[in-house]
Amino acid sequence: MRALIAFLIGAVIALSIFYFIRYYFGNPFRILFYTVEVQNKSFDDVVKTLEEKLNQNGLKVVRVLPLSKALEGRGVKDFPKYSIILACDVPGKENILPKYPALTNLIPCSVAVYETKEVLRITTMKEMVFLAEYAKQLKDEEANLIINTYRNLRKTLDEVRK
Repeated sequence: MRALIAFLIGAVIALSIFYFIRYYFGNPFRILFYTVEVQNKSFDDVVKTLEEKLNQNGLKVVRVLPLSKALEGRGVKDFPKYSIILACDVPGKENILPKYPALTNLIPCSVAVYETKEVLRITTMKEMVFLAEYAKQLKDEEANLIINTYRNLRKTLDEVRK
């Protein structure tokens, strides 16, 4: 009986690991980006709400780039609605960015809002991929600034999704 229970527990653990690996590593997009889907809201309302929530949560918006409008102005037809919001203008960045210029990929953070045929999505990068590269160089308070900024960013995206 113990052997059967051990076998069943082992099988459940093995299947869980298999599906975890398949979910994350089967699609590199999930490793690199945090994405939320928004239901029953218009594109313009989502961009406006996101901009407001980012500012309310201390993730100051630097600029909104309406990419689809810019492309339409250059003659591209039928490009889906797409905007990029540059935010996360957080205190402390001026101490980090001169030492680690590649982290300008993280701060200011870039948040993409775009429509597909199926759904409206909001996407941003995951900070851990970049931070892993600089783990030995960053001071704890520098890494924590970025980690906390992105934690707040993900919380904000989840608020807008609702």
